[in-house]
Amino acid sequence: MKRATLIFFFLITSTAHAGKSGFGDYVKAVRAIEEQRIEDAVALVAELPQDDAEVQFLAAQLAFLEGDYERSLLLLGKLSDARVKSSVADLKPLVKNTIAATKGFATRETPHFIIHYPPGKDEVLLDLAADALEAAYERIGDDVGYKPPSKVRVEILPRTTDLARVSTLTEKDIETSGTIALCKYNKLMIVSPRATLFGYPWLDTLAHEYTHFVVSRATGDRVPIWLHEGIAKFQESRWRSDPGAEGLGRSYEHLLAVALKRGRLITFEQMHPSMALLPSQEAAATAFAEVYSIVAWMQQKVGYAGIRSVLTRIKDGRSERRAIAEVMGSTWDSVESRWKRHLRTLNLRTDPTMGGKGARIRFDKTEKDDENVGLEQVTEEKARKLARLGGLLRARGHLEGAAIEYEKARQAAPDDRFIGGKLARTYLELDKPEKAVEVAGPLAQDNREDVAPMATLGAAYLKLGDAVRAAEHLGAAVRVSPFDPAVRCGLAEAYMTLGEAARAASEQNACNLLRR
Repeated sequence: MKRATLIFFFLITSTAHAGKSGFGDYVKAVRAIEEQRIEDAVALVAELPQDDAEVQFLAAQLAFLEGDYERSLLLLGKLSDARVKSSVADLKPLVKNTIAATKGFATRETPHFIIHYPPGKDEVLLDLAADALEAAYERIGDDVGYKPPSKVRVEILPRTTDLARVSTLTEKDIETSGTIALCKYNKLMIVSPRATLFGYPWLDTLAHEYTHFVVSRATGDRVPIWLHEGIAKFQESRWRSDPGAEGLGRSYEHLLAVALKRGRLITFEQMHPSMALLPSQEAAATAFAEVYSIVAWMQQKVGYAGIRSVLTRIKDGRSERRAIAEVMGSTWDSVESRWKRHLRTLNLRTDPTMGGKGARIRFDKTEKDDENVGLEQVTEEKARKLARLGGLLRARGHLEGAAIEYEKARQAAPDDRFIGGKLARTYLELDKPEKAVEVAGPLAQDNREDVAPMATLGAAYLKLGDAVRAAEHLGAAVRVSPFDPAVRCGLAEAYMTLGEAARAASEQNACNLLRR
């Protein structure tokens, strides 16, 4: 999720300062910060008079953007000049909150990233995050045509409340829109999957935010939010797959199909200034589906060379609509009409099991392991009652009885994913891996965003001696739910069987840490 703008302080153009020699250089420094040319800004500020309060404020701002929060706070504490008073008052609380939110963090460096994280169980994220980010650096950099010259700062925050503290978003904004990560203040920020009930695609989310970083740097931060999000959504799986190979995903397809059928597409104007400010997670997800679809369509038509050409034109001052129209060889109105006609050729499917909604990020994480968490999503009353009984029996170790009740529930609601997932897991626990595969297979194939059937399939294939398929499905599960010890331990076993010693060792370390 990208922010509307990086710089959040006004250029001070007082008459007194305007009369000073070097004002033009000062403006160049401010502009470099606005355009996210941080390395250029550092060099420019170093050449300005260091005894000037406005220059000192720029130095404090740059220290913050470079991740030197303590130095930023120290510099701000020395500033009392009336010309920078309001700017200091805006920045100082953010710096203090960021210091508090990241206190005690450890670091892991990779060739192109510095990952900051809270020590403890979040350490199990590091190897996976490092691999995904480095792959994103290469592939997304090639696609967009830009690779950052300095290492990119990444912060893994333990709670959604921390994301609110270190940004301009409120907790309500985060809960309403499902915002779980940001590219802002010259860094990537992501909330640990531990803060959610069922996990979320956190590795794709890291790549998504990195795409924002690259696009902003490549264009002087001139790309409007809808196109920014469209490119980021299209690119988020590039670290592991070919362009567009992953498609929209089941929940996004459902929401786009519903919006198209009802004639309620979210306009590009409604997406401004941020997806995080849309009225619901469903509205935000619908908007993401729309912008993904237009970028995917454009990429099919003009390739990455065309996408890069659009970005270059925007950097040079054209509006995104003019830039797209020029590259597509048409008018913007024609481009938009052709895209909407294209949507109707995709045969988008609605999903009756979603009840008009898409997948939601559940933030109400608790330590309690309730077998029937999520049961409310079963819409058919008879099936819900039978599934509740199955959950109670399973929680008490009566697996045969639980399987019987879940089978009855599935007869009442054959397409329900919650029931199917619970039944498959119960068969696995009954040491019936073939039955588990039979039930979970269609669920995993139809919706890769649902971690439960993927984890079940991985464990079932392990029991059946198929390490290749086990690694495939457990690897997909860990991209959503990396704190499940069964998944990490199973991956370690699968990789060891496949002779991938380094991966096996990494997963075994994660397994051991999560079982402590």
